[in-house]
Amino acid sequence: MEELIAIGRKRTILISISILLVSIHTIYFYHAVRPEIEISKLTQQGVRFLLTIGLIIFTYKGKKWAKIASIVLYSLAILGALIVVTRPFADKISLIVMIIVYSMAVYHLGFSKSYKSFFEYQNRDQTEF
Repeated sequence: MEELIAIGRKRTILISISILLVSIHTIYFYHAVRPEIEISKLTQQGVRFLLTIGLIIFTYKGKKWAKIASIVLYSLAILGALIVVTRPFADKISLIVMIIVYSMAVYHLGFSKSYKSFFEYQNRDQTEF
């Protein structure tokens, strides 16, 4: 593997882990402040988390539709976080972290040379087999 491809692979994995950690934190933080766990909300969040994992896997495999969907969804999440950033200070910290992580993901998937090289490498491997 070229160095740029290896960097793209490593950064893709790190950003993916960061996105999953933000999702887990969001799920935990939502239920931690409530006196009872809402089963319907937890089910909804669990499905969303599994769909996030699926989208990350397809993005890693180099699927163009997954890359585009990720950029659109992460951009919408950034906009949503910017809109609700007027909450109390404790909530702002998690929103700021979310904005940073999703912004890094949008930059990486949309503009990074290392991801572009990794994306082309992933697609080249699929067509050779």
